[in-house]
Amino acid sequence: MARLGQHQKVFGLGVSRTGTKSLATALNELGIKTIHFPSDQTTFDELKKGQYKLSILESHQGVVDIPLVPYYAQLDKIYPGSKFILTIREIGSWLKSVESQWSLWRHRDPHKEFTDFVCACVYGTLEFNEHRFRYVYEMHFRNTLEYLANRPDDFLVMNIMDGDGWEKLCPFLELPMPDLPFPHRNKLEETQKWMHRFDLAIQDISTLIPPGNTFILVDDAKLGNEIATVRRSIPFLERNGQYWGLPPDDATAIRELERLRQLGASFIAFAWPAFWWLDYYSELHRNLRSKFRCVLENERLIVFDLRS
Repeated sequence: MARLGQHQKVFGLGVSRTGTKSLATALNELGIKTIHFPSDQTTFDELKKGQYKLSILESHQGVVDIPLVPYYAQLDKIYPGSKFILTIREIGSWLKSVESQWSLWRHRDPHKEFTDFVCACVYGTLEFNEHRFRYVYEMHFRNTLEYLANRPDDFLVMNIMDGDGWEKLCPFLELPMPDLPFPHRNKLEETQKWMHRFDLAIQDISTLIPPGNTFILVDDAKLGNEIATVRRSIPFLERNGQYWGLPPDDATAIRELERLRQLGASFIAFAWPAFWWLDYYSELHRNLRSKFRCVLENERLIVFDLRS
């Protein structure tokens, strides 16, 4: 990263449906390794304990969306010199968008236990309530502006929905503007497409993997527990059955794959949010292609039979 030191972090403080996914994508395109809505078990456990020096920030320089929104004051002290970006949106449009998201997604959220915890912390409710959400949005906006007042080098407000993009973000981060359009992600129709792809992936797993078999699921902790209702899945990497984050290198990934195979895993499935693994962990990919049969490869899943 050009100007930020590794001790500095970038925190997105915007609530749901304010362009948080677009911001996370933009930060990654600028070379700032950023995670959107971290929902892994380690982060969950740390937040429940009030522990804000987070393990996820050992491997990432940026975090965006509501899991860390209530804790900006603590994060400011633990990670001095960090940058804070508040994404905002016209409140009437925001309320309509959140209500649509809740009706489409909340009741089948793959990380429901974690999301319930986060929503209780941020919104004070597990159901959409227009008056409560309006109050929380306005209160969060006031409190954030008050806390970070007179710190223009540390604090930026962006209205991505209204057209803010590289011209605001890059000078704030002291980075050159990239020669590509600013990303606009996670619109409602994209959410609907994601859900349709998710449903088809569950059908693929149910059809392909025989009952009673265990499979390794590589999904960057994005698909959650609903797949486990059709077949037993193991996250990758894992410790005591819980997702443990990314492998540091190919050797670790290959070693863990073999360990789980010896423990009885019959298949490994890469879901589309983790397709990038097959490029980044190229030795793992070559190992799989050379030793095991690829039994499915489509826009949703790439699956190898570990029994062969």
